[in-house]
Amino acid sequence: MSLQHGILGLLTYSDSTGYELSKLFEGSLNFFWSAQRSQIYRELDRMEKTGWVSSQVVVQEGRPNKRLYSVTADGREEFSQWLSDFKYKPESSHTAIVMRIFFGAETEPEKTIELLEEFRSQCVEEMEALQTVAAQNVELFAEAVPGGELKKAYWNITLDAGFTHMQAVVGWAEKSIEALKGMR
Repeated sequence: MSLQHGILGLLTYSDSTGYELSKLFEGSLNFFWSAQRSQIYRELDRMEKTGWVSSQVVVQEGRPNKRLYSVTADGREEFSQWLSDFKYKPESSHTAIVMRIFFGAETEPEKTIELLEEFRSQCVEEMEALQTVAAQNVELFAEAVPGGELKKAYWNITLDAGFTHMQAVVGWAEKSIEALKGMR
């Protein structure tokens, strides 16, 4: 996925400002694809130059003007093409924890076990915190987005993918801890 396609997808729900998009992103896509507000603004500029989005300045009294972005016909076509043109490639496991474990034999096993235990604890905490927030966001978005009740099933499926992945990572950490304890 590219950030541009995430932005196009959000704009298919409704026209939005860059700030509104970053808030929407934070409450939904950020659970599986992170982006900073500055990245979103840069992508909006690029997308406007490619013709995927258009913008208009909305004059506000007593407040700074804002720029409202909309998906163009070319943008909808690009998004539709992206949705249907998927080839599965196993994702890379380029993570700092995996590299640290790879080189774990260069230190005491207890240090690697401690690292894995801390990693597991952080994953469990994050999973528990996100589960509540994500479920609340699905409900809020279902009320706010046109056709939200239908989209809600899709959003819950993506949440399930994220939590299933996190559970697998926690299981991997637990299995690794046991393997290293067995080497003592």
